[in-house]
Amino acid sequence: MEIHKKIVVGQIDHTYLSSWKSDNEVELHKGNDVVMFTMTEEVMQQLHKKLGDKLTQIANERLEAAKELAQEESSEDE
Repeated sequence: MEIHKKIVVGQIDHTYLSSWKSDNEVELHKGNDVVMFTMTEEVMQQLHKKLGDKLTQIANERLEAAKELAQEESSEDE
């Protein structure tokens, strides 16, 4: 038998991962509520890659928007 549980907390306030404990426990905080879980090093590496990819995508989108805005402003100055 499998048991599945989905917890929806919305936008979290902050995260915590102990740098001195070796249990790989992660905490996600939303107000006074906390979701705690552990993950293997392999899963951490996967999460690291996915977060890096997402942050790179966001940075590229912001850079492109800034370039477009700069072009629009320079066109208005002419």
